[in-house]
Amino acid sequence: MSGTLALASALARMDRDELSRLVHARRPHAPAAVLDPIGLASELLRPDSISRAVSLLSIVQLGALDELDAGREPDRDTIAGLLSLGLVGEDAGAAAPLPEVSAAIAQAFEAIAQRSPLDEDGDPALEAAEASAGDDLPAATNSLSEPEIGAAAWIDTALTAVGRCAECLRQLRDRPLRLNRTGVVSYSAAKWVSERIGIPVDSVQRAFAALGLAGLTTPAASEPLLLTTAESADWLEADIAERWIALAQGALGTLSGPLRAVLETHDGDLGGALSELPTAYPLLPEADLTAAANSVELAEALGLTLRGRLSEPGRLLLEGHRDEAARAAEAAIPARAQGIYLQPDLSVIVPGPLAPADEEALSALSRPEHIGIASTRRVTEAAVTEALEAGRTGEEVLQLFASLSLTGVPQPLTYLVTSLAERVGSIVVSEHDGDDGRSRISVSRPELAETLLVDRALQHLQLRRGDRDASVLFSRLRPDHVIAALSDARYLASAPGIRLDIPGSRGGDPGADAQDPSPAAVRRAEDESALAELVERVFEAARSEPGTGDFTRRIELAIRERRAVRVTAEAAGQSRSFTLLPVSLSGGRLRASDQTAGVERTLPVNLITAVEPV
Repeated sequence: MSGTLALASALARMDRDELSRLVHARRPHAPAAVLDPIGLASELLRPDSISRAVSLLSIVQLGALDELDAGREPDRDTIAGLLSLGLVGEDAGAAAPLPEVSAAIAQAFEAIAQRSPLDEDGDPALEAAEASAGDDLPAATNSLSEPEIGAAAWIDTALTAVGRCAECLRQLRDRPLRLNRTGVVSYSAAKWVSERIGIPVDSVQRAFAALGLAGLTTPAASEPLLLTTAESADWLEADIAERWIALAQGALGTLSGPLRAVLETHDGDLGGALSELPTAYPLLPEADLTAAANSVELAEALGLTLRGRLSEPGRLLLEGHRDEAARAAEAAIPARAQGIYLQPDLSVIVPGPLAPADEEALSALSRPEHIGIASTRRVTEAAVTEALEAGRTGEEVLQLFASLSLTGVPQPLTYLVTSLAERVGSIVVSEHDGDDGRSRISVSRPELAETLLVDRALQHLQLRRGDRDASVLFSRLRPDHVIAALSDARYLASAPGIRLDIPGSRGGDPGADAQDPSPAAVRRAEDESALAELVERVFEAARSEPGTGDFTRRIELAIRERRAVRVTAEAAGQSRSFTLLPVSLSGGRLRASDQTAGVERTLPVNLITAVEPV
């Protein structure tokens, strides 16, 4: 027997807010086709919809449904929660089990019983997430006491995460990165970033995941590319505490409802909650367990948890106390460093967090080697060259280093900047549309042009002099190929307006699509609108039905299922019963085909006293 009628009766009693919460929790597959409580009940009783819904039920809720099936009276609060999820119906004012839900639960448990049992080591995904708590702690914390670890170690983890995310965001700001089919940064693009900023590829992927959850990156609307959002600039200019809060809030948003529910009984022990999740929610799909493990892993990587337990700011954030969490983070983060230490070997020691403007300036002139509370960087030829090609002069670069350094500017650094400033701009490659070739190479000194012409490493460029100027050369290859060849041969060449092809990226304006809404954002807006319209239709239909609601819902279900019913009508003190195949119900009248007499009948709904299945 179908539970459609019982569920429709329960839905018809819900107000707008209750209906809205229900459809957002269950998200019907075809909201535009739902016109009334019967239609919504039919959608909610689809096998795929029920399977997903029951998989998220706790052991307590499953027990309540079992008691209801057995004819016993379960806990009222639990049943109320199941009613709000559309997993319990209503009959004569009392909660009624739905056969479809009971069958789905039985099938789910049968499927679990038929699975091959886990080996003695248990679930590898869950064990890895549990073991990750504390795996990445700095070695310096090993000798600390538990209180000291609680007060200090999460800060190091948090500052490392913020620093890595900032470096990744700056790389993305300068060049969009290609996404793979699953919507994450491709391996080749992540590897390129990894080589640029000196952190492992998996840490790059995790950083971009955290940035996306914080709303600082977005997919392009028209291409599989990742872009920065308008909020990313403000984030880079914010203090360390505010940056961390933004990342932490995004990560907490990934904690699923079941994981949060279990966490409530674990006093901030997120790792312990993850361990109990399969027991508390026995039908939870493996994909959900994996997602929960990933959420726990990300929380640990961001310093939200320490060895699985929520840090104090993490606990405050989870409870919704953002301002208090920000104050707690600010109190724990070391004071800003007054400057940096430049070493003769071109290494840079950053003893603590810098002001955002100083951090930005230093990142443009060096590459990170270690990121944490105290960081180390290195001034490289490539970094200084990029700064010079971006428009800074050698004098400006040296002045910037002098303003940041607490130990002055060492002679090797002065020599590097000065020599590069003399060489940068001596070779400029640009596009050319004439017959001479596709690339125009302007050389500052005739003798340098002569060197390029005879350099065997550049023979494949087929360089030739222009007819009018001996310091201008041409090549039939594209400018990006010429730039790459010159770089390989250790010539410093600049190319205004030209971007090299880098794995996982594309040339052009990085922000060209930044203002376009992503396809995912458009779909979310459309889905929200469709669900709001569904709620309104069902609510109005439930309150505009003529006559007795239960009778009309039985008739509507018979129309939908093309099933005959026995209808009893009473008029002038006489009662008659008909076996009818309902055709339509409108204007307070039922039009149906009389299966026995072979005629069509029309009955006023207000005269109907009973509708029963045949």
